[in-house]
Amino acid sequence: MYSKRSITGEESMAFRNVAIIGMGLLGASLGMALKNGPYRRLCWTRRAEIRAWSLAHDAADETADRIEDILGRADLTVFALPIPAIIEFMERYAGAWRRDSVVTDMGSVKGVISDAAERFLIPRGVRFVGSHPMAGTEKSGCENAFPTLYENADVFVCPGSNASPENVTDVEDFWKSIRTRPVHVDVRGHDLLVAHTSHVLHVVASALALKILGAENDGEKALRFAGCATGFRDTSRIASSNPAMWREIIENNTPAVLEALENFSSGLDEFRKMIETGEYDRFERTFAEGKALRDSWLRYKGY
Repeated sequence: MYSKRSITGEESMAFRNVAIIGMGLLGASLGMALKNGPYRRLCWTRRAEIRAWSLAHDAADETADRIEDILGRADLTVFALPIPAIIEFMERYAGAWRRDSVVTDMGSVKGVISDAAERFLIPRGVRFVGSHPMAGTEKSGCENAFPTLYENADVFVCPGSNASPENVTDVEDFWKSIRTRPVHVDVRGHDLLVAHTSHVLHVVASALALKILGAENDGEKALRFAGCATGFRDTSRIASSNPAMWREIIENNTPAVLEALENFSSGLDEFRKMIETGEYDRFERTFAEGKALRDSWLRYKGY
């Protein structure tokens, strides 16, 4: 066990030791956000150099070579891993957690992760409360982490079948400690919601990049590159996200993503029909409705 600092004080709280499993952008940013808080930050990731980086950059208080040494001491474990890895770790290390300790995650899809918790953790008395903070960037890796990544973000909380009201409150308090807003939602409702609000956006952004910049003729491509400015940059930003990660997310939420794509396609078809038929008064009204909705959302988020 390797330690960076000790926490003093007699704070009374449900979670003393918080284990962060995975120290990429999300895990390292979480560790940074928890700095100087009431929790002792235990971290683990496969690569020894990233564990050392986490200590050197004050994203963790302790780390260890063996993940079992972290999980066995954790009051709360937070998975900041790709979806398949979360499921794999739940199965492989199910016996490492103490009974009645709590596990949460930051996965973008809740159905498959909740199913894994029901199979591997809950039968052993480990409490599961799924989480999904609506935060991130198009970048990845601990070198891109920053402590305010989660600030003012909504966090969806999806309790497992054995989570007590106290467990849920404790997880919510954990997220509130880094200035996020917990929101309750059931697992299926979550996956359908984020398909509309996040997953389909990444598909659309990638399609925009492909269709606008992907001209076959070099001369036309050069003109397209010259013609794209800040509007294209802002609209297509998330097309720069990790392709392997988004393959995993879409693959694990396929029915909901297809429903969201159908919903988006119908809206795009409506705009196309208005333009084809010259219904520009209707176009302006519809465009104004979209503007009003976005402006209202900006006020809700405090942007």
